[in-house]
Amino acid sequence: MRVVIVGGGFAGLSAAYTLMKEGITPVLLEAGERAGGRGMGERVDGFSLDMGAFVFTSTYDTAFRLCEELGLGLVPSQMKFGHLRGGRWVTTTPDRSLRSFASQLPSAIAMGFLSPRGMRAGARVMRQIHREEEYLSFASDSRLAEIDDDESYGDYLGRMGVPEKIRVTLGGPLEMVLGDPEPAGQALMRAYIGETMLSSGRVYMPERGIGSFSAALAAACSDAIRVSTPVRRIVVAGGRATGVVVDGETIEAEAVICAVPGTKVPALVPGLPEDTRRALGTVNYSTGCRVVMGLDHPPLPPGWHGALYPEDDDTPLLLDRSAFLPACAPAGKSILDLLIGLDRAKELIPLEDHEIKREMLGAARRNAPPGSALPADDEGLFYRVYRWEEALCMGTPGMLAAVAKIPEQLAGSIDNLFLAGDYMGIPSVNGALSSGHRAATEAVERLMTRRN
Repeated sequence: MRVVIVGGGFAGLSAAYTLMKEGITPVLLEAGERAGGRGMGERVDGFSLDMGAFVFTSTYDTAFRLCEELGLGLVPSQMKFGHLRGGRWVTTTPDRSLRSFASQLPSAIAMGFLSPRGMRAGARVMRQIHREEEYLSFASDSRLAEIDDDESYGDYLGRMGVPEKIRVTLGGPLEMVLGDPEPAGQALMRAYIGETMLSSGRVYMPERGIGSFSAALAAACSDAIRVSTPVRRIVVAGGRATGVVVDGETIEAEAVICAVPGTKVPALVPGLPEDTRRALGTVNYSTGCRVVMGLDHPPLPPGWHGALYPEDDDTPLLLDRSAFLPACAPAGKSILDLLIGLDRAKELIPLEDHEIKREMLGAARRNAPPGSALPADDEGLFYRVYRWEEALCMGTPGMLAAVAKIPEQLAGSIDNLFLAGDYMGIPSVNGALSSGHRAATEAVERLMTRRN
C-alpha cells in the first residue's frame, strides 16, 4: 500500500509511526532539512534546546503513550511563576491546597481575584469549568468541539462579568505564547484555563525537552522520511487522491495524508469540497519569536521557573528551563528562554538575530525580577533565535466545530485523502499527534476495505 504523507511535523511523524506499526512503510515528504516541525530541538555544547513546543499538560494521552513506547521518561512539574503587577512582583504556584491558598493571598489581591466583582466573576467561571470538566481537555477523545460556538473568548469574559484586572491575569500567559486570546473561540481558550485549574498546574516534559521526543519519533520513522522535498500539489482525479507532485516527479499513492498547517491545505489540494475550504478558513495561527541562551548561572530568583509581564506586550515571557529540566544543561549551567507573541513578535521577526536578542533582553532587564541575574547583551555562553510565522493554532470562534466535520466531508468526495495537524484535534502537540494517528488508522481501514 503506497501511502504518502505530506509534512514531517508531529502530525506527519505520528501518522508514519502508526503506519509502520501496522507493517506499512509510507513515504513521508518534508520540505525542510529535518523532520520535526514546531517540535524540533537542537543540541549545543551539551545543552538541549527546544525550538518550539516545550511542555505537555496533564491530558496529553497520545504524547504520553508515544513517549513510553519510545523509552522517554517524563518529568512532572508544578511551575512557580513571578508576575509583575502594578509595579511589584508577586508569585504563584497553581496548587489548590489550603496552605498554598493562604500563602498566595497577596498574589490573589494583586491579580484582582479578591475584589467583590472579581470574586463573583471568578466563582461563575470556576463553576462553569467544573460543570464542563468532561469537555475541557486536550486528550485525543476530547469533546471540546461540542461546546464550541460563535462566541469569542473576549465576549465570553464580558458575559461572565470578568473585570479588567482579572482579564489581564487570565490573558497574560496566553498572550505571551498564543497572541491576543480575546478574538479566539471561547471553548479553546477556556480549555487552556481549565487544564491549568483542574490539574493544579501540573505539566510534564521529556527530561531533555520536547525536541528529544521529536527526534526519537523521527528516528523511529527514518526509513520513511525524505527531507528537502517540498510537495507542490496533491493530485485529485475521479474523486480520489492519486499522488503528489514534487520537483521533478509525481509520486503515485493509494492514500494521501496531508499533515501541513491548515492554512496551507487549500493551495495544495485544488479539488477540496467547498464546505471543507470554508472550514479551513476558520483556522489561523499565532506568530512567535524565541531566544534561547546558555548561561553559567541561574537567571531567575531561587525557586522560580519563569517570569511573566502580563501588563506589558513588549516584554517576553522568561523561563529557566534548567530549573525544571536539569538534564537539559550541563552541571552548574542554565538555559534562559525568552518568548513573545502578539504584534511584537511580528515586529521582531524581520530583524537580525543579534538585534532580536538585544531587544528582548533589554525589555526584560527594564523590570528584572528581584534577585535575578539576567545577562547583558554581550554575555552568555551562546544564543539561538527561532522565528515562527505560524506558531500555535488559535482559530476563530466555531473553528473546532467546523473542522470536526471535515473527515465526513472528505469521505464523500475524496475518500482516500486524510487531513492531519494540530487544527484537526484540540490545537496542541497532543492534537497534532492524535490527528496523525487517527488519519493513519482511517487510511489503513479504508484501503483494506477497498481491497477486500
